[in-house]
Order: sequence, then C-alpha cells, then structure tokens
Amino acid sequence: MKNFKSIAAIGLSLLSVSGLARADLGANVSVLSEWRNRGVSMTNESLAIQGGIDWFNQSGLFASIWASNVDFFPTGHPFDDGATVELDLLAGYAGAINDDISYDAILFYYQYPGDEVDQDFAELKLGLNYNGFRLGYEHAPDYINSGKAYQYLYLNYQTEIVESVGLELHVGSSFGEVFDDPTTLMLDKYRDYSVGITKSFSGVDMKLAYVNTDISSTYAVDSGHMANQDALVFSISKSF
Repeated sequence: MKNFKSIAAIGLSLLSVSGLARADLGANVSVLSEWRNRGVSMTNESLAIQGGIDWFNQSGLFASIWASNVDFFPTGHPFDDGATVELDLLAGYAGAINDDISYDAILFYYQYPGDEVDQDFAELKLGLNYNGFRLGYEHAPDYINSGKAYQYLYLNYQTEIVESVGLELHVGSSFGEVFDDPTTLMLDKYRDYSVGITKSFSGVDMKLAYVNTDISSTYAVDSGHMANQDALVFSISKSF
C-alpha cells in the first residue's frame, strides 16, 4: 500500500514539474442530494458537497485532487472509523486510437483524513470510449487495507436527446476476493445500474438519476447509512 501511495505522490510531483510550461489548470464543484458510489450511499442519504482541482496538458497526462464529505456508518457501529472526508489523489494518461476511439488509464489513491483505522488504498482504472459508449475496469488490489482485491466492470452510454438535454445509462458489476468474506463488506457480489437525464445551461450541469442494485435481501439496506436500494439522486455541478 505504501508503494502505491508513493507512486501516486511521485507521479503528481513529476507531472506538475515536467509539464508546467504547457499545462492547464481547471476546477470543479458539485452539490448532490446524496452521493451514490457503485449503487451504495456514501453520505447516509444526505447532501454531498464535492470539488476538485485538475491539471492537464496536451500530451495526454493529467492529475487531480478531489474531495467529498462521507458518512459511512453510524457512531458506534463496528465498522465506523470516524471518517468524514474522502480525499482522492490521481494521475493518469488519456489518448486516442482514432477519431472514434479513445482510452485512459488512471491511478487513484483514496485517503480518509482523521479516520481512526487506516483504510487508505490505491485503485487502477482503465477506460475505453467509443461513440457514446464507455467500457471501464477498476482494480483495487488491497481494498480498504483488507488484503483482498475489489474489482469493478461497467458499461456506460450517453447521448443527446435534444439540444443540451442528455440521457445517461449505466450498469456495473462488483466482484473480487473481498466478497469471499462477507464480514469485510457485509455484501455479496452484486450489480448496480442507473438511468439519468442531464441538462446544461450557462455552464451549469444538472442531473437527475434513478439508481438501484440487485443486492440480495440478506444485505439490502433500504435507507440510511450505506443504503443500497432504489433512489433518485439530483446533482448540480460547475466546471471552471
């Protein structure tokens, strides 16, 4: 784990130095009715405020720092580690095979400042894009410092319905050895899916999405912390 952390930190430092002369900076901020990650609520079905700073250049290299509030478990729960913030460091490369096909590879490092248990971990994300479709694969070899791997495979599709109004479809599958021991996550392998409508105006992006999973009744959480059943999520975001 510490090696992954070092790689991410060194990567960010090298990128910021080597490409400084021709680099661009950007920022983004979002407000969500709640944050659902892979179909599971990360904020106790409560408001999420998120934002990041992005670095990128014409070579295809990029790096970001991103943060969000989190609320995984109630106080006193056996899994509660006191985390209230997720801080992500990432570095990656994006390129194109031709005018229709592009790809990207990103190394993430997730941190939870102030948590009582060290659950920081690294994850590699790979993506392939074609004509509105995105096929992605994500692999965390030591998920939340459990010593076990978490893998995620997903397919997205987005298209414009009418001018400035879009449709987004998503289906994903969570699997890996971390699910072999239910005491680690209190989950079985599962799939998540969502359908979203987007609207953009004056540089502001809005989205309303229906999110659900096929998590079995044994591990289903209808509401509250780590809710994983159907929900409507509204978000508004702005990039600078």
